[in-house]
Amino acid sequence: MAKIVIVLGLFVVFISCAKNTSLNSPEQSFDVGTDSTLDIITWNIKNFPKQNDITIDYLAELIDFMNVDIIAMQEIGSEIDFNKLVNKLDEWTGYRANSAYYNIDLAYLYKLNITINKLCEIEELDDYNIPRTPLLLEIYWEGENIYIINNHFKALGDGIIDNIYNDEEYRRQQASILTKNYIDSNFDDENVILLGDFNDELSDQNSANVFMSFIEDSENYKFVDMNIAFGSSYNLSYPSYPSHIDHILITNELFDEFKNPGSNIQTIHLENYFDDGWNDYENYISDHRPVGLSLNFNP
Repeated sequence: MAKIVIVLGLFVVFISCAKNTSLNSPEQSFDVGTDSTLDIITWNIKNFPKQNDITIDYLAELIDFMNVDIIAMQEIGSEIDFNKLVNKLDEWTGYRANSAYYNIDLAYLYKLNITINKLCEIEELDDYNIPRTPLLLEIYWEGENIYIINNHFKALGDGIIDNIYNDEEYRRQQASILTKNYIDSNFDDENVILLGDFNDELSDQNSANVFMSFIEDSENYKFVDMNIAFGSSYNLSYPSYPSHIDHILITNELFDEFKNPGSNIQTIHLENYFDDGWNDYENYISDHRPVGLSLNFNP
C-alpha cells in the first residue's frame, strides 16, 4: 500500500511540473506580415526539434503569430519531424534539403498561395568552403521573379582571417566570394535575396570582415540588417554570444522596394511569448532569433 501511495504521489508531482505548452500574448506586438507585403524570415532553429513534439507544437503557434509568407530555416535535423510541423500548419507546405551535413539541413516553409517556379540545391555552390549547399527558392510575386538563396556558413573561428584552407573565417570569406560570383554570373538584373545563418558579423573591421566582397559593391548589394548589426544589443540575432550573425542581403533590383513605406527589417523577439522569456525560448526553440524582411512592391 505504501508503494502505491508513493507512486501516486510522484505522478501528481510530475503532472504539476509538466510544462504548459500554450504561449502568452505579449504586450508588444510584432509588425511582421501584412497582406500588402512579401514577408520573409531567416531562422536557425537549432538542432530541430530540440524538445521533440513540444518544440513542434510551439513552432506551429509561433509561425501562426508571425503571419509571414516564407521562412528560410537552418539546422533542420529530422525530415520526419519537419513533415510533422508542416502538417500542423494551415495553408503551408515545405521542403527540406538532404545534403546530410551532420543531418542538420536547410529548409523552406512557404504559404500555399505563393507561386513557386523552382526549388533546388545550387550544385554550383557545392564547395568545401560552403558546408551546406545553398538552397534556391524562385517565386513569382507581383509580376516579378524573385530568387531567394538560403545559406548556413561555417561556424567558429578566432575572429582573424588566416589565408589557409581550413581557417573558419577564410572559409566564410571564400563562401561569400563564391556566392557573389554565382549571383553576378546567373542573376544579373534579377531580384535576389540572400539570407541565412552566416556565422559572422557585419560590424567587424575591414581586415577581419568576411563579407567585404558584398559590402564594397554597394551599388549592387545591400545588407538590409546593417543597422541591426551596428545598433542596440537588444536586437542581436544571437544574444547568447552576443552577436548578430543572421543576415539578409538584397540586390539593387530591390533597393527601391526596400525604401517603400511598409518595408522594413527587424529581429523578432519571439521569446516574449514564453513565461520564462529567453530561457524557455532557448530551451524549446533555438539560441537564434529570427530576422524578418518585409518588402512592399506597391506603395
